Amino acid sequence: MAWFMHDKEVTGVPKNAIGFVYVIRFDDGSKYIGKKNFYTKRKRKFGKKEAALVTDKRKKLYEVVVKESNWREYTSSNTEVNRLIKEGNGYEKRIIEYAYTPKQLTYREARWLFHADVLRLNGDWLNDNIQAKFFKKEVEKWALIKK
Repeated sequence: MAWFMHDKEVTGVPKNAIGFVYVIRFDDGSKYIGKKNFYTKRKRKFGKKEAALVTDKRKKLYEVVVKESNWREYTSSNTEVNRLIKEGNGYEKRIIEYAYTPKQLTYREARWLFHADVLRLNGDWLNDNIQAKFFKKEVEKWALIKK
């Protein structure tokens, strides 16, 4: 299933963008907000021959490899979202906005999550936490506390 933004299919990476905030909407009304990077970075250690060619011992024995991520096929890191998709529930994937730095991507996702109030009780949101700091279970406990 393709990604869409403003009712147009997204087929490539916009100039200078490093990732995007998205929403997945299911036919039953449930929704999920997340973020995805366009690129992955990983360290590749040099092999014995490459390492032997490095004469300066202060230099690192690895290189950083950057390549395009699996964003085109990506659904979510959320178990419930992936279960619903695997079971054949209808859904759509929409990009809300792009980000141009890692910190901006994290901020924009958190802003959308708080704005949508995804942790509210009896909501249609499948998100169960925000930045692994705020959890739906805690919100439920707070609702039980009388003032």
